[in-house]
Amino acid sequence: MFKVNDTQTGVKAFLGGFNAEDVNAKVQECKDGNCSCNCDPQMMEKIENIEVSSEENGASITITGDVKAEELEPMMKECLL
Repeated sequence: MFKVNDTQTGVKAFLGGFNAEDVNAKVQECKDGNCSCNCDPQMMEKIENIEVSSEENGASITITGDVKAEELEPMMKECLL
């Protein structure tokens, strides 16, 4: 299961069946500019903070910044799934 929703401060995504540590490693690569997938540098500049937390059935990612779910969802699906 993969869900991305807009929040007041950015976007929140839920990834069912994922380990938070694995997701965090991929997120860190993107933050460092060593993304293993096609991530848009202009999109990354709009992001102020990315927080990954462990959930009961997977992991959630809270992204703070001037971003919308519809912009991030295709990029996240390609990168994380």
